[in-house]
Amino acid sequence: MTVAQLLTPQSHTSASIETVGRHPLNFYESPSWFTTELLRHVRLSGAIGEPCVGHGAIASLLRVWPDTQRIWTNDVDPNKEADYHYDATLSESWAKFPDCDWICTNPPYSDFAAPIIKNAFQKARIGVAAFLLTSFLEPCDDRADFLQQHPPSLVLILPRFCFRKDKRGTRWATDNVTISCFVWDKRATGQQIIVRPKSAIAGFYKNPEQAKSPEQAFEIVQAIAKGELCNN
Repeated sequence: MTVAQLLTPQSHTSASIETVGRHPLNFYESPSWFTTELLRHVRLSGAIGEPCVGHGAIASLLRVWPDTQRIWTNDVDPNKEADYHYDATLSESWAKFPDCDWICTNPPYSDFAAPIIKNAFQKARIGVAAFLLTSFLEPCDDRADFLQQHPPSLVLILPRFCFRKDKRGTRWATDNVTISCFVWDKRATGQQIIVRPKSAIAGFYKNPEQAKSPEQAFEIVQAIAKGELCNN
């Protein structure tokens, strides 16, 4: 397999990550409550693809979700554990991925999100669920036509999460815009916006130091699957 060079992996140390503005490859691990909160509102099912798997924060939870039949993973970084290592911004990469019902991912933001979402929408039989800056709704040149033709069926607006520390590495910092979960369900006939305060989110935590254990996150997934957690 070959890896396209539009997203080029960079060597780094943990110290350099904490003292620069952006992480290499715009990689930020998703908190577990991103995925569990999505599953409270959208019952993903069937074959699911994760084209920006990172360390598997989303994929690990989808694997214990009972409606997942199978899952494939990809990451442009060859050092990440994944089934494939292609550049998801390129349409030719998607021809090499297996068919799937859903794409669920937290793609790199900046200039990379729009092409990944467009490719994902074309690939998925049922829909796409992606964690993006809420400003993705802005009709910028790289996505205006796509958003006009394919507006999201659901925007789940989430509280801010501190993905990284500030440039001095002294405190946890948030982005200027919060993250939302954008869902493009091809079966939907309407559009919906849902605002989720942190008090309503099962397993919420503010920064990676407060993260739930995998076992705790799996328990939340199982509770959602059994209908023990409502959407209030």
